[in-house]
Amino acid sequence: MRDVNKSNRVTCLPNSTWASQPDFCIGKLCMPPEITNGDFHVSTDLRFGATINFTCKAGYRLVGSPTAQCVLSGSDVVWDKVPHCEMIPCSPPPVIENGHHSDAHTDYTYGIAVTYSCKEGFSLIGNATIHCTTHDNLNGIWSSPAPECKVVRCEKPEVENGKNLNSFATEYTYGEKVSFECVPGHALNGSQTVTCDADSAWKPALPTCDPRYCGPPPNIPSAELMGAVNSSSLAGTKLTYQCQPGFTTENGRTLEVTCLLDTTWSAGSALCTRQQCAVPTVQNGMVNGDSFLFGMTVTFSCKSGYKLKGSSSAKCVAMGNGVEWDVDLPSCERQRSDVLCDRPPSIGNGVHNGTGGTVFLQGSVVVYSCNHGFILAGSSSIQCLAKTQDHGVWSTPTPECRGDYLLGLSCCLLCLKTIKTPSFTFSLKVKRHCSDAGLPFYLYTGFELLSAV
Repeated sequence: MRDVNKSNRVTCLPNSTWASQPDFCIGKLCMPPEITNGDFHVSTDLRFGATINFTCKAGYRLVGSPTAQCVLSGSDVVWDKVPHCEMIPCSPPPVIENGHHSDAHTDYTYGIAVTYSCKEGFSLIGNATIHCTTHDNLNGIWSSPAPECKVVRCEKPEVENGKNLNSFATEYTYGEKVSFECVPGHALNGSQTVTCDADSAWKPALPTCDPRYCGPPPNIPSAELMGAVNSSSLAGTKLTYQCQPGFTTENGRTLEVTCLLDTTWSAGSALCTRQQCAVPTVQNGMVNGDSFLFGMTVTFSCKSGYKLKGSSSAKCVAMGNGVEWDVDLPSCERQRSDVLCDRPPSIGNGVHNGTGGTVFLQGSVVVYSCNHGFILAGSSSIQCLAKTQDHGVWSTPTPECRGDYLLGLSCCLLCLKTIKTPSFTFSLKVKRHCSDAGLPFYLYTGFELLSAV
């Protein structure tokens, strides 16, 4: 056919050659072929002379030539031969003794599956379901051989020092499984799970439970084993330790080790650490030491002006289930020096017995007394007390001497006995006393004697 986009003329050129456009005539196109359940493949276009290849979908096989060519047919072009795809067939599934399959098809083609079952009392050995498939995309075959129906009985499996984890049946059939575990102290040797096989035997062979032993117990720092122990211990054995005096576990946890199945001892469940004594304190003193743990020693010293009373050191020692300092903690007492007090204070109408002294040391005591006719109010003595390291003060309060109006009144009554018909005139605040002879004199009684005749 002519390419309408190109000229149909040729021209004689000066070099005696013809000039023309190539491919003036091109091949006609064949229509794409139709192939149900298949497809075609081409490396060029579909013009006259082209060749294509055919393939079928999975499960179908090609019937006819796998290739076709675009050829001339009259004045047109067609594909010389087109194949078709048909489903791959399988032969009927095998018949089995003491069983049957579920499907009743007359034609068995690719993908169809059948399922077998056995009569009561028989076990199905093999794949219960098989399906039609292919290996060469031409012929169908069944995916596996047909199963068998057999009588299978496996006895109850027994493993010494082992336990059945599944059931306690006395008899098992094909395909049933049993799993085991060993009692403490024993390790499983072999497969944990076995299956009742077609020959009425367990596959793989039953395992064994073999004992495992650990050697002598381990030494744990600062701990002692409780109780007597053999030189070897069965796996799973737990041994208990106690901490040595002065040591303890965190939060009082139990210290144990366990014999493992690999015949080694586990790490201790806790550690024994040193206990700590109470933090020592000394008022007006210092504690010298970086640690208060068991076994450590601290020393004590006092501030300037104080003297240590008691032990100069203490050691943290075990005491019962705990720790304590091995001595009573000392104290720091102020050092006594020549603390002096000033002269004791004087009081009106009275005296003290320290008038002749010139030095009054700490602790000195002076006693006060009142003049005749006066009564001492307060303590009769005061003491020199330390105020600072070298200066003292007298204790307070200082007593007072007060006049007694009852005493004055008794003196005046005595005057009444010794003087005939005396006459008295009083006003407030007496200022004179009665003399030893019974004569009137002024008193500090709150009344004032104006005259006496």
